[in-house]
Amino acid sequence: MKKKETQNENSKADYLSTASNLISKTIDFSKIKKEKIQDYIELMQEHQLNCVKIGKFIEAELAKQRVIQLKKIQEKKQYTEAKKRQHVDKKNFNKLKEKEIKEYKKEFDNKYVEEITKLDNLLSDLKKKHEKELTEYFSILEKNFTKEIKPSNELIEKQRQLEYYIKTEE
Repeated sequence: MKKKETQNENSKADYLSTASNLISKTIDFSKIKKEKIQDYIELMQEHQLNCVKIGKFIEAELAKQRVIQLKKIQEKKQYTEAKKRQHVDKKNFNKLKEKEIKEYKKEFDNKYVEEITKLDNLLSDLKKKHEKELTEYFSILEKNFTKEIKPSNELIEKQRQLEYYIKTEE
């Protein structure tokens, strides 16, 4: 435990010794990890307080400006990370949506085929039922009505006239 505390104190001392170097040097913080930037911000704030205590107000102001710059860089990194996460989430959402749509279409197609087969079966059953009823009705008709065709009165009269003309011509 004491080794970690001494390592932390040594690293703070190293940071503090380099804090004045950080102010004067231009470092590209865009390539540094977000956690390290937070460490640099804390370091610069400590350095600013130390400079104010010592009376180095110009260096304290430079440290303050660097803190503002580092916070802007940190916000920019957070914004780009959020955009990346949003893009990944959107891509995952679209994939999931497409997958669910495919599954829904597959289910719908299966149910559609099932319903069509049910309807075909019902239609064939209905056709069979109608054919059966039709044959029953025909059988009833045949029983109730004789097959002999009785001529109408007009036809009988015409046949008599024809016979009469034939006889008269002879």
